[in-house]
Amino acid sequence: FEMKVKYLLPTIALILCLLVSLSSCIIIPLRKRYSIDPEKVASVEIYDIRNKNKYNSDGKFFAETETPVCSVEKVADFLSDLSNITFTDSIIIVIAAIDPSFNYGDWVVRINYSDGIYSLISNAGYSQTFDANGEQIDSNHYGCESAEWNELISKYVPGDIFAEKETDSET
Repeated sequence: FEMKVKYLLPTIALILCLLVSLSSCIIIPLRKRYSIDPEKVASVEIYDIRNKNKYNSDGKFFAETETPVCSVEKVADFLSDLSNITFTDSIIIVIAAIDPSFNYGDWVVRINYSDGIYSLISNAGYSQTFDANGEQIDSNHYGCESAEWNELISKYVPGDIFAEKETDSET
């Protein structure tokens, strides 16, 4: 009997792996909301990176980008509005799964904390957190609906800049 169990468990595991890989994949949806304490935030910057290389994850191209900054009075409002957006990620379990793309999207929000740490949050499924020395300490693949993200951004970027950028990207 022990001999049968010894071979039975690995055989079952192998059959399950084959079924999953041949039939499709397992997708586990995850959801997240950014609840950030306004007291810990020094400033919020919004980057329009439509004409930049959005797949570059080192963040150096942000230095060349026009940056509307939320006024100090609006930071709490912005963080409150941000906390109302549900970001999602999916864990895909497949034996030969490829690495997800690293894409910031068209608008990136940089949240600068009082202690020097900063986070880059985007809707396209790539966000990062850096320490005060600019070293990455965290990243994730949570994204949200583009329409919901654009609505948030349009509330805090001057209307003429947002409209101009929208017009530019459509041509």
